[in-house]
Amino acid sequence: MSLNMEEMCENLQSGERRTKLSALILLQDQCEKESYAQLHDIFDEIYLHLLKCYSDRFESVREKAVQTVTEFVNKLPPNDFHLMNIVSTLVERMGQQETLESSEEIRLLYIQKLLTLIQKYTVTGNKRSLQECYTEIISVLTKALRDAYPAVQRESCACVVALMNAADTIAIQPFIEKLTKPLYGMLNHKHSLARISAVEAIGRLALHVDPKNDTLSQLIMEVSPLLMDSMPLVRRECGQLGILLALELRDRYSFFDRIIPFILCCLKDDSPEVVDFIRPQWIKCGKQYFDENEAELSKQEIGDLPVKNYPPDVERPTIGCRAIVQRSLRLLSLITRESNDWKVNVRLHSLKLLYQFVLHAEAAMTAKFFEIYGDVARACRDPEAIVSTEAMKVADLMGRLFSYDDWIEHGFDGLVKNTKEGYLKCFYHMFAASLGTKIDDIIRVSEMLIGSEFSQTLKPEIQLYVLKLVETILSKSDEVGEQFENDKNEKLVLNSYVANIKVMALSFDSEQTNVVELQDLGQYILTKLAERQKITVAALHQNYFVSALNYVDNLDASLDDLTEPIILLNGLINIAKLRATYLPDLQEKIILVWENCDDSAKVKIFTSISVVMLQWTETINRQLCESIELLTNFVSSVIERHLLWHAGANAEAMRSMAMATLCAMSQGAVEEARIVLPAC
Repeated sequence: MSLNMEEMCENLQSGERRTKLSALILLQDQCEKESYAQLHDIFDEIYLHLLKCYSDRFESVREKAVQTVTEFVNKLPPNDFHLMNIVSTLVERMGQQETLESSEEIRLLYIQKLLTLIQKYTVTGNKRSLQECYTEIISVLTKALRDAYPAVQRESCACVVALMNAADTIAIQPFIEKLTKPLYGMLNHKHSLARISAVEAIGRLALHVDPKNDTLSQLIMEVSPLLMDSMPLVRRECGQLGILLALELRDRYSFFDRIIPFILCCLKDDSPEVVDFIRPQWIKCGKQYFDENEAELSKQEIGDLPVKNYPPDVERPTIGCRAIVQRSLRLLSLITRESNDWKVNVRLHSLKLLYQFVLHAEAAMTAKFFEIYGDVARACRDPEAIVSTEAMKVADLMGRLFSYDDWIEHGFDGLVKNTKEGYLKCFYHMFAASLGTKIDDIIRVSEMLIGSEFSQTLKPEIQLYVLKLVETILSKSDEVGEQFENDKNEKLVLNSYVANIKVMALSFDSEQTNVVELQDLGQYILTKLAERQKITVAALHQNYFVSALNYVDNLDASLDDLTEPIILLNGLINIAKLRATYLPDLQEKIILVWENCDDSAKVKIFTSISVVMLQWTETINRQLCESIELLTNFVSSVIERHLLWHAGANAEAMRSMAMATLCAMSQGAVEEARIVLPAC
């Protein structure tokens, strides 16, 4: 059926909604039936009337007009004249300072129409025609990207992507900044799909940015916060942006240090979906870099031996991927600075990124250790468990992959100058994970641990890591046992014993949450030391207890039961008991308490004496005559003075404790008590 074009034009200009709709429906039907030549003639005659319907007062007419034009455009080949007319109409409806089109659905149709045009002219090779309309297209997109309707915004991002894929860089560069500003606004959109679309569009825009100005740096800075987005698909899109720039950005070598954080963060993402999506593409980036630098990297590949101490269940990055990261180490200062940020997610994000840097850079990053040591140490004592755990993973990895001989001195220096929980944790994880430990270093660690700043602290976490480090140096000494000289072995055992028993003593009677863990680990270490010396734990105490007792000082002051020397002495008595080899030395310390300390301290010590006295025969382990002599001396110097009446608020309590101790003696030293008690 041939159309009466004059009647059709009149109907399209009618004031009746039904008449115009009927005409538009008829035109759509003709698009399905007529040949290309006939459609071309029809459209040439009515296109102005169709475009005029875009501003019709009836929404249904405007919607049908857009759909009708779309049908014609899909059927007809590209035509520059029609392109300009259609785009100009879109500018009139959407690209003005005030948007004339009030319907969200029709605005969406406009943008879909624009996307169709861009794709059609790109596929058919008419990119130059699009270039002539850049000004109009950009004005429409700039407004649409700020639209209140999320679907319009997302479709606008799709238009930007399609346009950038087809654009000539020089021609599109003047318009880049106009598009970036509204896209930045979309990065904070409440809908995750809108954020994803914005990141994708920004990635395509970045390929055309002039590297001479700061636009690309600004672009990367704006997108970076989305690496911590709550939605995995948004984080994945950020990683995809990094992959795109690493593969296709012309000046990518200059921007690798800005680009690779997008990729590396996704490789350490909590979502397996993100990791699995990004990893193969990152390998592709590494292969491209290897191919571009084959002359240099192929030589490195020959000597690229497997790392002996590589973390289990972790895939080693390819040499190309490692090379990209190794040339970008100047970014480390920025990463570690963020590890001290006040926001938990920023600190966590920076540590995950640092982990990937260490994993890729391996020993090449050892030279940077002194720069990041303090920041990793601070992160190891972060109040948020999730952050401190990640920091300790970083420390473990550094110990595995860094060159031991090159970092160990810095490690010791930092620990000596900063005797803090964070440095101790960081050093422990690095030292425990490292290979090639030297005998002198093991001895040096043991000497450091017996210092009061480490093994005489009441901080639970430091106590725990002192014991862990003692356990570690004993294990490592077993690995090099054949090289140990007798005097060095003796020194190691002595230092390990002293550090261990001091921590056990200070935590013995405490209410801290990890007291059971500390006591169990301490007993394990004592057993291990005894086995090393091929003696019993009792003999171990007999041989080395005096050295630990010497660290109980300042007893000539007025100390109460909560002071560190009293807590230490009390714990030592309870753990090691009373033994013949050190009983005289212990008596001297107890007498100092009687002479100088507060009554609360005296009661605390007396209570412990009464408890350990129950095991006198077992722990003294001497012939009866010698045991009687030791007990007589102990009773006369330590207990007897408190049996006499003294004035004072706590004198009665001390007499009661003295009597309780004698009662305990009668049970723990039955034979000796028959001789000693009558003399009291």
